[in-house]
Amino acid sequence: MKIVFDARVHLNYYSGISRYIICLLEAYLRLFPTDEVLVLLNPTIQSDNSIYRNLGHFKNVQFKVINAGHMGPKNYLLMGKIIRKLGPDVYHYPHLDAPIFTGKVPVVATIHDANSTKNIKKFDDRFGLKSLYFNFALKQTLKKANKVIFVSDSAKNEILANFKIDPTLPKFVRIYNGFEANFNQINPEQVAKELTDHKIQSPYILFVGQIREHKNIHRVIAAFNQFNQTNPTVKLVVVGHNYLQLNLNAPNIQHLEKVSNETLKALYAGCSAFLFPSLFEGFGFPILEAFAFGKPVVTSNYGATQEIATDLAVLVDPFDVNEIANGINLAYHAPKNPQAKIEHTTNFSWDTYAHQLREIYLEVANQKNNKSNI
Repeated sequence: MKIVFDARVHLNYYSGISRYIICLLEAYLRLFPTDEVLVLLNPTIQSDNSIYRNLGHFKNVQFKVINAGHMGPKNYLLMGKIIRKLGPDVYHYPHLDAPIFTGKVPVVATIHDANSTKNIKKFDDRFGLKSLYFNFALKQTLKKANKVIFVSDSAKNEILANFKIDPTLPKFVRIYNGFEANFNQINPEQVAKELTDHKIQSPYILFVGQIREHKNIHRVIAAFNQFNQTNPTVKLVVVGHNYLQLNLNAPNIQHLEKVSNETLKALYAGCSAFLFPSLFEGFGFPILEAFAFGKPVVTSNYGATQEIATDLAVLVDPFDVNEIANGINLAYHAPKNPQAKIEHTTNFSWDTYAHQLREIYLEVANQKNNKSNI
């Protein structure tokens, strides 16, 4: 089977969608060596990018740089022709705005979230054009794609309900993202070195996520400041690109813009609790990252965060600063009970995802062949 996997949404920094693409493809290429996978790349990708390092040694993968924007009109007008010319058995687009003019080539799309809700957006959208685009694109993907994968039941049910689409239709499936079994493998000496190099001292509460409105950063800081009044020795370590350009310079806050995977692991290993009261998520990788180190987690009491964390986290109303502050206090002072959290992460497997994905590829490829024979 020949598969075109469109990884143009992966850029030169490591994001949640980058983890999805690289970890899933690593599992797929390893498990199904007879399938040919052509990975389409953004022209900005550098030669030392992690996608080359992690996947380049597989014999059944090829890379092709595509000079077409991964969002907007070019994604529709140019990509259909490119995909038809490549002629794969299946085309997989891991985002909500899948190119749909692919002729007889079946399309599999993965939707991580809707990029916005009615009141909350991931992006600066002063004129409303981005919202119009993503709403249109998502609607077309749900309508035209042969198979649509959601990464949580919460994302699936909420998005389909917004478009008044029956969630029981067989074209819509939920497959939980995987999680690396060895994510928590870091020795104490390396933890100490990483924290020393970044001038971080315990105790600290950790926040990991892009500094955007939907990550609830304003309430995170307000709640931590409230908690800090009775716990003055504790600091807040914020990790993530500061898209909002907030002033994060404060005696009790330390901000790291970008960190390596080893530094990230060390930060989880050294923290007293993890804070993630996001306003909306499609999945929530950082919850599992913190759980892998057995850490207490404070997260939102609805949607995918609650679904992924279950009752192992301290669940709070993310719109209530007092409740978040109380949640931090509970997580910081309560017994840690790490083992259940660590075991929970083993329920999420990239190998399991890859096996389920191949069944989907075979299904849509067979549908294509059956139509061709009619």
